[in-house]
Amino acid sequence: MKNIKRAGILTILLLGTGTVFSQSRKTESAKGVEKTDNDKIVQVKGVGHKLNYILNGGVAEVEGGGNTVTIKGSAKKITVSGTGNKVYIDKVDKISMEGGDNIVYYRTSGTKSGKPDVSITGVGNKAVKQ
Repeated sequence: MKNIKRAGILTILLLGTGTVFSQSRKTESAKGVEKTDNDKIVQVKGVGHKLNYILNGGVAEVEGGGNTVTIKGSAKKITVSGTGNKVYIDKVDKISMEGGDNIVYYRTSGTKSGKPDVSITGVGNKAVKQ
């Protein structure tokens, strides 16, 4: 019985390790970052990135874990998914978060209330005005 449990645990660990390596290999090739459409879309995918951008009215998407993204300028929408991501932005109209312990720090919003429209799914996610 112990051998079966060990074999099961080792299988899970090896499959999990293979998934992690395949994901890291994929993100390393593009450094986990992609900017498209005349710098109107910023996409960050992967783990542990610390990146800075200038964005004027575009969209930012952050996926993965432990990323820190600083955006000077404004975004119409920021989407964050994963765990432990931090996004700093000057101005944002809409924030959407999924996962856990993600934080978006913003200074202002282009909405009438001065606060972005926030949609949060998960635990420990928050949008904080600086």
